[in-house]
Amino acid sequence: MGTTTGRRRAAIGAVLALLAGTGAVAASTAPAAAATGDVLIVQKGSTGNLVSVQTFVFLPGITEQGDGVQAGATQFAVTNLTDRTLGLTERTASGTVVHSDTVAAGRNGTFAVTAGDTVTLTVPAD
Repeated sequence: MGTTTGRRRAAIGAVLALLAGTGAVAASTAPAAAATGDVLIVQKGSTGNLVSVQTFVFLPGITEQGDGVQAGATQFAVTNLTDRTLGLTERTASGTVVHSDTVAAGRNGTFAVTAGDTVTLTVPAD
């Protein structure tokens, strides 16, 4: 990856993080047969401090990915840039479901989370 590509990705990530932080609606792509697109995850602490920023890419055939809740994180913000509704399920280390919710295609959602838990991101299978 060249310097230009890295800077472009960093800039895009910063813009998406701002969108997730303000609750803005992100545009989605045209509907397709399988889920495609990016999901931006921003984890913040109780005072709003940034704990972690990650992105996932859903490609056709991928229906589930997981992300651990980082130490100090109390909020899990999701920007769903896929063309499908995204299901989120928070589980404890022992597998107990804490809660679940959905984020529509092209929308944002923020969830309260507990450090050490795992959040599974799922798109419906075709």
